[in-house]
Amino acid sequence: MTLRKTTAHTQRAIFANSCIALLTLALLLTQFRPAQAAPQADALANLALIRETWTKDLHDKQLDPILKLYSADASFLQPTGERITGQTALRALFTTIMATFHSDLTLHSQKVEVSGDLAYDSGDYQETLTTIATGVKASYSGSYLMVFKRERSGEWKIVQHVWTGATVPQIPKATK
Repeated sequence: MTLRKTTAHTQRAIFANSCIALLTLALLLTQFRPAQAAPQADALANLALIRETWTKDLHDKQLDPILKLYSADASFLQPTGERITGQTALRALFTTIMATFHSDLTLHSQKVEVSGDLAYDSGDYQETLTTIATGVKASYSGSYLMVFKRERSGEWKIVQHVWTGATVPQIPKATK
């Protein structure tokens, strides 16, 4: 009988310890969930800031700051379908745009998601472009997509930027 009591006592102790271990593990797992939400929220805030900074830099004709938002090998897909790739080509594109137009642009983000070191911001835009040489204004609307990649430094950069529109402004060819 003593052996039976010892075995039953041991089994209850093992069961109790297992329950305590499972409860401790569950408690630890719930403690880590908010920590994962914080980096996600930080990433979303950073992407929103990049979007706002990009719009302001375009409006204020800040060439170097806008280029710093792009990775070295980034591509910009224009509404015409033309793909502009790399910092040199992007510099030529934005130099031409900034010399040709004044931009009054509003972006309306529809969806922003982050997955690891990749993220995207997809939405709609309305833009009024004023041709500097003539003062003629034209309004455009369409959709945009920015794909971001987090670099080793932790900084988010635009790696792909797509611009669509129902009507396409006539942008002079950039000289390289």
